[in-house]
Amino acid sequence: MQSTNTNEPPHENIIQGPPQLPPLFKGQKIQSGPYTITVTDHMVAQRERQNQELYRAWLHEQRRREMGDEEYMGDFKDSVVRRNFIKKIFCILGMQLLFTTAVVAFFIFVPAAQEFMLVNWFLWLIALIIFMVTYCAIAFSDCARRQAPNNYLCLCLLTMAMSYLAAFVSVFYALEVVLVALGMTSIVTITISFIATFTKFDLTMRTGMVTIIGLVGIIALFTMVIVSIFMYIKTLHIIIAIIGTLLITMYLFFDVQTIMGGRRIELNPDEVVFATTQIYVDIILMYQYILMLVGLFHDG
Repeated sequence: MQSTNTNEPPHENIIQGPPQLPPLFKGQKIQSGPYTITVTDHMVAQRERQNQELYRAWLHEQRRREMGDEEYMGDFKDSVVRRNFIKKIFCILGMQLLFTTAVVAFFIFVPAAQEFMLVNWFLWLIALIIFMVTYCAIAFSDCARRQAPNNYLCLCLLTMAMSYLAAFVSVFYALEVVLVALGMTSIVTITISFIATFTKFDLTMRTGMVTIIGLVGIIALFTMVIVSIFMYIKTLHIIIAIIGTLLITMYLFFDVQTIMGGRRIELNPDEVVFATTQIYVDIILMYQYILMLVGLFHDG
């Protein structure tokens, strides 16, 4: 009875404050259906994390209400900061895409360069390793992501590696297939960016759903790729291309919303290199999946 009485005052405060789940204590007996469960340290810690998440969500909502009609949080409330952040990202992204297009065109239109790439086919593996190392460095290291010139050096290495990989994939397709894939990628990117910017649907509020769909999609792609190594099934390759395109489209939608701001999750204005990397990788991967899909239909 004492535990019940001591919990009453916080309960009264909770009505005015953030919603909270009842606290748990180690050794406490709780009823779950027909079973009686003894609370463990793990369950206590999990309940504390749940209450912290509820508090953060409540605090976020209170800040939203205090702002009134304002949509942006933190540094993004300053329109100059927000515009400069977006301007930097798209300027760097534009240069990256121009460089990638030039590299792809060079290996497609110059026979000697194309022959060099096919003879030294193992270079794509080196490019893949460089891409994975630089991408992980930008994603997980503040030094590689924020500190100049490390951040721009990593970004340049990633761009060169990704451009070589895009060119390596492109040389196996006819020129008209590459052009169609390039046009479709441009249209999809512009459309998704426009919708993500102006729609009221906030994908950043559904990170759990994005994670689950992403994991399921990646596992499905990995399984189908393994199967396709041992046997060629055209329908399977089409499914791989479609799933890959849809998956990358979802990530592009999510990344654009975190960059534009006004959503539940916003990137820090200092994260220019990280934001640019996310969008650039999304676009290039989307191009490769669309290229694969168009090539399959072109071959009949």
